[in-house]
Amino acid sequence: MSNNNSGCLSVLFPFLKLTGKQHEECQELPNIEKEKLPYAKRDDFLSPSELSFYKVLRQAVGEEILICPKVGLKEIFFVKTRDRGGFSTYHNKIDRKHVDFLLCRTDNLQPICGIELDDTSHQKQSRIERDNFVEEVFETSNLPLLRFKNRVSYTFSEVKESLDKVLNGIDIKAAETAESISGEELTIPICPKCGIPMVKRTVSKGENKGKEFYGCPNFPRCRETVDVEK
Repeated sequence: MSNNNSGCLSVLFPFLKLTGKQHEECQELPNIEKEKLPYAKRDDFLSPSELSFYKVLRQAVGEEILICPKVGLKEIFFVKTRDRGGFSTYHNKIDRKHVDFLLCRTDNLQPICGIELDDTSHQKQSRIERDNFVEEVFETSNLPLLRFKNRVSYTFSEVKESLDKVLNGIDIKAAETAESISGEELTIPICPKCGIPMVKRTVSKGENKGKEFYGCPNFPRCRETVDVEK
C-alpha cells in the first residue's frame, strides 16, 4: 500500500481546523445590549388646572359616581351603521378624540356624563368645529356633555350646581324611556338605541335557558333587548 495515503482524517483536518476557528470567533463576539424602548412615565398626566378641577369634582359627585379622565370617544360610542364604508368614515371621526372627564356609575360603569375643560385653544376655528362635532355625537347618543372654562382653580358651588342640573334628570329620563318601550306592540322590534331591526335569540344557559328574546345585531356594543310576547 502506498505511503502517500494519509487517511480520511487528513482530508477532514483542514475543515475541522476552520470550523474550530470560526467557533472561537463566534465566542469572541461582544455582547450586544438590547435596545431600550424610548418611553418614560409622564409627570403631567393631568395638567395643574385639570387636577384642580378633578379635586373639586371628586367632592361634588361623592362616592356614587366614578370619574374617568381622558377617555377616547371610541371607547364611549360605537358606529351603529352596518355599511362598511360608512363605518370606516364615522369611526375615523371619533378615533383620535377624547373628553377630559367621563362620569360613570359605580355599579356597572355605564357612562352618564362627559366633561370638557375649554382653554383658549378652543377659540380656534379648528377647535370650534371639533367641539361642535363632539357635542353632536353626545347629543345623538343621549349622553350629556358639560363644559367648564379652563381655570387655575374652581369653586365647589359652581361645579356642583352644573352637575345637579344634569344628574338629577338622568334617572327620570331613563324611567320614561323604559316605560315607552314596554308599552309598544311590535312584531319585529326596532332597537331603541341603533334604530335597526332586532333579531330573535334564545337564552342558551342559566335560569332563563330556552327563553326567547329580541336582541340588537350590534351586540355586545349594544345590549338592548326586548322580550318576545307569547
